[in-house]
Amino acid sequence: MPDIISLILLELQRLIEEYIAILAYVLPRMLAATLVIVIGWILGRVLGKVVYFILRVGKIDEAISETPVGKRLKEAGYSLSRLLDLVTRIAVYLFSIGVAIKVIGFPEAIQTAQSLIILVGQLISGTAVLVVGVFIVEKTIELAEKIVGEETPFMKLALSAAHVTLLGMVFLAALSQMGVDLSPLASLFSAIAWGVGIGIGLTIVILCVATFREPLYELLKMLSTRERKPLEKGK
Repeated sequence: MPDIISLILLELQRLIEEYIAILAYVLPRMLAATLVIVIGWILGRVLGKVVYFILRVGKIDEAISETPVGKRLKEAGYSLSRLLDLVTRIAVYLFSIGVAIKVIGFPEAIQTAQSLIILVGQLISGTAVLVVGVFIVEKTIELAEKIVGEETPFMKLALSAAHVTLLGMVFLAALSQMGVDLSPLASLFSAIAWGVGIGIGLTIVILCVATFREPLYELLKMLSTRERKPLEKGK
């Protein structure tokens, strides 16, 4: 009987020691992970405010307020500065969560943390490409409108088509930077590009013929007259 009690006590002691060892291993890491998350939350709010302040001082919202993108953001109740403030916070929060998971030290958690950190990097770079690209496109189209004007329906249509095309290219570049696989869409966009190119080419030809039909008619008439004169002389 004493032997059984001793065995039970030894087993209980072993379990307690293992529990204490696990607790001593996990507890500091849990505290460190909690600290990382708290710091990330504070840092995310601070960096979000910094981004918001920089964009407001740079008057980026006013620069794109009259563009289609600016109008859509306004209709949704957002401004570009407020949207980037939110994106910055989310990116920092996700990054801090990834670091906190990595601090805990479990192999499965480390792999998840690495994937999360990569995702944050792709999100930040993709957002940067989107914002900078949209800003450049809007300013380019605005400058083109000032230079060429919109005197003809064709010019207005051409500028609108160029605007939509450039915004689409920026959007696709941002998605690609975020790690989205766009290869299934390659054949579709190739077909669309061919169709748009042929359509624009035919439109240009038709408009040129319609615009210069009288000079072309006079030119053809003059050429036909010149061809008849040698024939009449030969007779």
